[in-house]
Amino acid sequence: GIDSAIADNAGLVRPTVLYSFLVLMVILGLRDKVPFIAARSEQYLPAIFFFTFLPFVDMILALKLLIVMVWIGAGVSKFGRHFSLVVPPMLSNTPWIPSKKIKRAHYRNFPEDLRPSHLGGGVAHVAGTMVEIVTPLILLFSTNKTLTILAVILMVGFHLFIASTFPLAVPLEWNLLFAYASVFLFLGFPAWDGYGLGAMSSPWITAGIIAALAFFPILGNLRPDLVSFLPSMRQYAGNWASATWAFAPGAEAKIDQYIKRPSPDTRNQLMTMYPEDVSDVVLHQLLGWRSMHSQGRALFSLMIRHLGDDINTYSLREAEFMCNSIVAFNFGDGHLHDAKLIAAIQRRCNFAPGEFLVTWIESQPIHKGTQEYQVIDAALGVIERGTFKVADAVAEQPWLPNGPIPFDVQWTLDVRADRAATDPQVVSEPKMRTRVSGSEQEVSK
Repeated sequence: GIDSAIADNAGLVRPTVLYSFLVLMVILGLRDKVPFIAARSEQYLPAIFFFTFLPFVDMILALKLLIVMVWIGAGVSKFGRHFSLVVPPMLSNTPWIPSKKIKRAHYRNFPEDLRPSHLGGGVAHVAGTMVEIVTPLILLFSTNKTLTILAVILMVGFHLFIASTFPLAVPLEWNLLFAYASVFLFLGFPAWDGYGLGAMSSPWITAGIIAALAFFPILGNLRPDLVSFLPSMRQYAGNWASATWAFAPGAEAKIDQYIKRPSPDTRNQLMTMYPEDVSDVVLHQLLGWRSMHSQGRALFSLMIRHLGDDINTYSLREAEFMCNSIVAFNFGDGHLHDAKLIAAIQRRCNFAPGEFLVTWIESQPIHKGTQEYQVIDAALGVIERGTFKVADAVAEQPWLPNGPIPFDVQWTLDVRADRAATDPQVVSEPKMRTRVSGSEQEVSK
């Protein structure tokens, strides 16, 4: 117990007070995924479970397994092509790096070629991927005091560096917590003082905790459509479900008119301080940031394919910020603004076909080289599904000088949007489209 582990302690919180919290959070998650994800339940609920049900030494060791699983999951998620594109714009926005030369060195040939340079990719996969996998394993298994201290210093520096860059959509307090937890768990309760992994009261408990902690990361990386990127442990890996919204002239006003919110959307908030054109430039910076990542090149390619020259008359919006103003949270999770949210918005706003278009892509499964996408018309629902090769997206420049990247269209709703509002019969039977030798064949559903 804690009395034998720590002298002069003040005792533990009675675990019974946490029973109701655990049950209510699970019930809440089944009813509404937004507050469940916002509460970071994939990390804090296991910790609270350990606080509640495990004896003291087992609790400390379980918390070590939890933080190591989070680190390693985040490191594994950075395998592949996405993460190299994350680091250069993150460092470009770092306020304490004044040197343009250092920032531009992370691109191949700024400003003509904004793909990551060898330096940018090296920083991503050595200072990022390798540190998040190798160092936690050292912390978990090391019994050498000097080695453990060095590993703790490295992880504290790792998290403080991330926090100092002020990356977009990153919970900075989480990085501070993990920096503190590194010291608390691995130096406060080190292996050489009886808190090594072998000190768990039963190897079956160790195996059960590891299996439980690994379940959602494994499932989420194999089937990202079933699991949010947070339980999948893909924190800031560049591999996210993402979306872009497009409004026909005047259509965006329906959001403000028909959806009750405690505050207006980002654009209207900006317009209380800046002229309209300046407010639009600020919002376009978000689109520019998205285009620096692999998803942006696919999302904007889809917009170009479906809107053509009309794209210049539509208002394009970053879906995360629109989601913020509607459900009060997003955290970069495209599952929060998928076709279900679009359908809920449509029930309130009654957009006409073609007024509100969404391009939406799912995260890349770890064992595939493609990502799935959807094109959604708020009035008609999903009008197209297919896939694209991640390699095609990361090979392009953010501004798509060669035009849209190629897509494999697997299903499309054969419909004329301009007639669908007045003539329901115009919506034809969906067709399956398969690619054969570079051409498309239509097959009845």
